[in-house]
Amino acid sequence: MSGGKRRPASPLRRALRIARRALLVLLVYLLLGATLPFAWNHPEVSGDYAAWVAETDFYDSTPGPERVALIETNQDALEARIRLISQAEERVILSTFDFHSDESGQDVLALLLDAAERGVQVQVLADGATSLLRMTDNPLFQALAAHPNAEIRHYNPVNLLAPWTLNGRLHDKYVIVDETAYLLGGRNTYDYFLGDYPTRHPSQDLELLVYNSAGDDTQGSMAELLDYFDAVWEAECCVTYCDDTALLERPAVQEATAQLERRFTWLQTAYPGAFETVDYAAVTEEAGAIHLLSNPIHVNVKEPQVLYALTELMAGAEESVTLHSPYAVCDRAMYDALARVAGSVPDFTLLVNGVANGDNLMASSDYLRSKGDILATGVTLYEYSGEVSDHGKSVTIDGTLAIVGSFNWDMRAAYLDTELMLVVSSPALAAALDGYTDGLLAESCLCLDESAYLAPEGLEMPEMSGGKAAALWVLRWLTVPIRYLL
Repeated sequence: MSGGKRRPASPLRRALRIARRALLVLLVYLLLGATLPFAWNHPEVSGDYAAWVAETDFYDSTPGPERVALIETNQDALEARIRLISQAEERVILSTFDFHSDESGQDVLALLLDAAERGVQVQVLADGATSLLRMTDNPLFQALAAHPNAEIRHYNPVNLLAPWTLNGRLHDKYVIVDETAYLLGGRNTYDYFLGDYPTRHPSQDLELLVYNSAGDDTQGSMAELLDYFDAVWEAECCVTYCDDTALLERPAVQEATAQLERRFTWLQTAYPGAFETVDYAAVTEEAGAIHLLSNPIHVNVKEPQVLYALTELMAGAEESVTLHSPYAVCDRAMYDALARVAGSVPDFTLLVNGVANGDNLMASSDYLRSKGDILATGVTLYEYSGEVSDHGKSVTIDGTLAIVGSFNWDMRAAYLDTELMLVVSSPALAAALDGYTDGLLAESCLCLDESAYLAPEGLEMPEMSGGKAAALWVLRWLTVPIRYLL
């Protein structure tokens, strides 16, 4: 019937319409709240921090109480953790961005639980967003967290009521045992980075072993790292996970405890050498000054302290700099930093993953679009084309300074995440690190321009699947509005 009145919507339809509108408003609120606060206002560092960088003698070659070694392979990294944690007497600290309960993750959980059983204080600090995926209702993590001698805290757990906090992430990766030694680098705690367990996307990475021969925490980088950890551990944004001994009575947690105890027994059989006492003085190199670079620990837009310090150190080089990062996603300040170093240092090399073997689609897609801007800075650009993805982050300067840690050369690392880089004055360590990156460069292609390469003789560049190529082509445009989050 034309011209008749429209029948009123049923109560159910009205309710569904209101619900859809409310959901849309919520999604817009979350999207804008999680992105807009970081889109601008990238601050400069304070005068006090700039003064600290200028006044610190990073090149001090006077031998100190701390000795160093480069941990290169994933298998060596797992065995280093076994060796350190199994011999802990008082305290074990583990800080990680991502902690899975896969094979190597269970290895580490078993080691930590055994340490707690021996009366060692165990503290685990993990990023809140990744922990939401990995630890929620996971009996293996609950078995450790509920132990009276252990505690797990999450940095900035996901809070949808405050979306402006969602991009504040903990990206630090280190293990500290007593006042004896620590590991610090870019390895997460799962099979991509630890051991040689079969995994879909193995990655190679780097970290440093620092041995404190003085055996105390009042001097050197051990003191700096412990102070940093304590500040993050006590920060308001950190929340304790499953601190309830009653959980130990749950059948699932009891079975998880038994599983980890069996895992520890298996580790003793599988890696007997890693449980033997080691002379750390014999397996480490003498070092001069060792200093920790860190970003602010709050969850909002940060002063780019690590970026600033790295830029100043690289720009002060006399002969050579090798900057090694899985990917490069730059704003104008970061392009300017590369240009400044390229303009003052005769030999400046940047090594990143090629897009075929890079495991970060977002960052790789941005690289496809911005590669010309990177080349325009004057840096000598190489793309790693080996069989696995490279996840290492390092800098070597003039064969004297070796720098290793968690900092990717991207805007997220510069302005959003907590990050750590360790600066070591040691020609021996710098030589070892140069040797490592030389090995990567032997499997890398020199970028002549945006599309032309010079490949080493015999190197076969990895093939990229059609699906990945299509995803990268789409993402290179979709990520433009949010590239500051990559």
